[in-house]
Amino acid sequence: MRSKHIYLIKHGETEENLRGIHQGQAVGGRLSKRGSDDIRKVGDSLAAAGVTVDRMLVSPMSRCRESAALLTATLTPADVRVDERLAAKNSGYLGGRPRGVAAAEAARQGIPIHQLRTPGGESSEDVQSRYMQLWDEVCAGPHRTTVLIGHGGGIACLLLRLTGNGFDRYLDHVPGSAGVTWVEIDDQAPCVRLMNVPVADLPGRLSPRTAR
Repeated sequence: MRSKHIYLIKHGETEENLRGIHQGQAVGGRLSKRGSDDIRKVGDSLAAAGVTVDRMLVSPMSRCRESAALLTATLTPADVRVDERLAAKNSGYLGGRPRGVAAAEAARQGIPIHQLRTPGGESSEDVQSRYMQLWDEVCAGPHRTTVLIGHGGGIACLLLRLTGNGFDRYLDHVPGSAGVTWVEIDDQAPCVRLMNVPVADLPGRLSPRTAR
């Protein structure tokens, strides 16, 4: 079996991130200058390492589609499409509000924050379920190299499952602006080669020999 390579990339920093706003699905968001620069550097680093992308799956949120457009200009994937399962968490009335509001609401209800589900919304456990559903499809699919462009929360939820950790380790698995995770899939268990590597460290962690 030829190895498959899956790259998880968080969208670049947004103007809302700078203001401490929890965007969720309520706020599409637009990239800050740093966010745009970070994504361009990720594309340059992957291209320099010889990564050839067969398929790119993208969250429908504008911050991810903007990131995908910048990456596509460099990586020229054969197939680019939006996948709703990569969307940010539907946080209901908490979307667009300061980040601390969700923690306060979970404390008020006396439940762990990853189980908090607003009316009509979803919990972090729900997000983990749909990210894992997509992950299983990608692993079983025919494409050798796939890039998934999603959100910090969704990527963290997925990494918790891949590394066998619980939600008590959630914050340890949240990527920063344009953070990159690389997972290699062969006939053994998935191997996390890189996890949430910041863009500044990426060139030194990739090489033409190892990244493809």
